[in-house]
Amino acid sequence: MPLEGRRIGLGSLLAIALAAPASAEDWGIGASVGLVNDVESRLRLDEFESGDASAWLDYRLEDHVILRGTVGSMKTKGENAGRFPPDSETPLPDLEQRVDYATVGAAYQFWEGDHTSALFGGIGGYRIDPDPVAEELRDFRDPHEKVFGWHVGVEGDLRVLSRVSIVGRLTYHKVRSEFGRSFLTANAGAVYRF
Repeated sequence: MPLEGRRIGLGSLLAIALAAPASAEDWGIGASVGLVNDVESRLRLDEFESGDASAWLDYRLEDHVILRGTVGSMKTKGENAGRFPPDSETPLPDLEQRVDYATVGAAYQFWEGDHTSALFGGIGGYRIDPDPVAEELRDFRDPHEKVFGWHVGVEGDLRVLSRVSIVGRLTYHKVRSEFGRSFLTANAGAVYRF
């Protein structure tokens, strides 16, 4: 994600944070890293690869409801990676790309004492930025796009200190790009509540 976009996203989250009344531990800030799997046509556990990092700011609206703004970036293979071009017996290379995203969503938490689980979902913007390739491969890589999408998922967190929890999150992203990409991310991270 370009520096300008990150500044706008983080500035927006900060403005929301300063505008709303808050009490102890209503706010949280966190970050995570994880694996990405392209799940458009199938889900295979051996196809998770490194490449997702995200940061978020959340606000507790009610006892079990959290509003969350997230920015992140995934490294994925292009739609045509590994496919055979017409009249060729040689498969295409991975044609990697970066997918930057900024999302807003809500989570419903189930309290279990020092740990919680949650279901979440939301909408957001996704920017697809393919890596440079040789001239003869340009027609096969994904196009540069800025598109909308949505996400749903499950998460769990375990409190390790009074204000710090470790978080595990599984997220399905449906990106409304020209190829209609779908990604599953598995992340681990931490959140600080204030």
